[in-house]
Amino acid sequence: MATIKVSAEEETFSSISNNFIDYYMNEANGDFVKLYLYLARLCSSGAGISVPDIADHLDCTEKDVCRGVRYWIKKNVLKLSYDDNDEVNGIIICSLSKPVKASDKKKLKVDISLNSLETDDDISDSKGTEKNASSEDSSDTSPETDDSASSSITAEEKAIPKKFSPTPAALNSVLADSMFLNLKAEAEAYCDKTLSKNDLDSLIYIYDTLKLSFDLIEYLLEYCASIKKTNFTYIEKVARNWFNNNITTRTEAEEFTVRYYSLYTKILKELGITSRMPAPVERQFIDHWTRDLGFMEPLILEACRRAISSKPNSVTFNYVNGILESWYNSNVRSFSDINVLDDKHRNARKTTNKSDSSEHAASSSSKSSSALKDIENLYLKEVKNS
Repeated sequence: MATIKVSAEEETFSSISNNFIDYYMNEANGDFVKLYLYLARLCSSGAGISVPDIADHLDCTEKDVCRGVRYWIKKNVLKLSYDDNDEVNGIIICSLSKPVKASDKKKLKVDISLNSLETDDDISDSKGTEKNASSEDSSDTSPETDDSASSSITAEEKAIPKKFSPTPAALNSVLADSMFLNLKAEAEAYCDKTLSKNDLDSLIYIYDTLKLSFDLIEYLLEYCASIKKTNFTYIEKVARNWFNNNITTRTEAEEFTVRYYSLYTKILKELGITSRMPAPVERQFIDHWTRDLGFMEPLILEACRRAISSKPNSVTFNYVNGILESWYNSNVRSFSDINVLDDKHRNARKTTNKSDSSEHAASSSSKSSSALKDIENLYLKEVKNS
């Protein structure tokens, strides 16, 4: 086929970077590309617009728009602009160049900021290293337990850095960090409010003291919003919990929430509790069953069903724990093991019942013989007297 030339009848087009087409577009989700093209169109027109308007035009949700903007910010394709009050007032389309390969970045000998040429993996690694150093070197730390702790009954808690209100110098420093400002904007979008001073202190603590990575904090905000827990007291407690469980990446956090929080919900449902998340002591029991006793979800749910059958109106986590401890001591690891154990119990009850029946029969026979003897003696006595 002969080559073709693309031309235009009218000069009414938006300017799209060739570098975007060559290096960025092919790796992106199609919806993200649509968002970028529409933002380029808005840029060429100079018209103001809101997130809901963008969502309506692209036939998607506002959350999809925010997710797309976050994606392009991480790729250094977009950035946010702020007013004098550090409030987001615009989106800027960045000048694009050929991305620098990760292998080339490692050869650089100069200090570079986290939001310049580093890859997401570089950021995650450096933040993880800083977090480990903080937890090992800090002498002013103490164990803390919070509302979303997932520690076992007997396990020691990891030392969690204490939270302090940032000094003016520290506050100015973190507010000059463009990456933190992006997180602040995302937090306000997910929580649907302007962050208060206490909210900001919590976000700074998560970012600057716990040193969770940018991606991990993003997922933290997304996860808490998905379960409608946008109070920063709760968000901070989840962050502490992840820190305590050595969670450093988004993937690890996703696996953790699926493994624990879904199991928590299923267990509560089996026990007839549907209006709340488990209390700390209840989570300690659940973690004890999975971490210390090593039971998988099906056996734990079976123990819950048996507990609710035995005590439908007064079942407790301690009662379920008794069942699972008994199974653990009997080396139960599967449903077939439970069936064997049930058979032993049934046979033991049959033996006990048979023994009780024999004893009852012997006792009854003895009582009958004694009664007949008394009647006989009475009869002989009456004959003798007559």
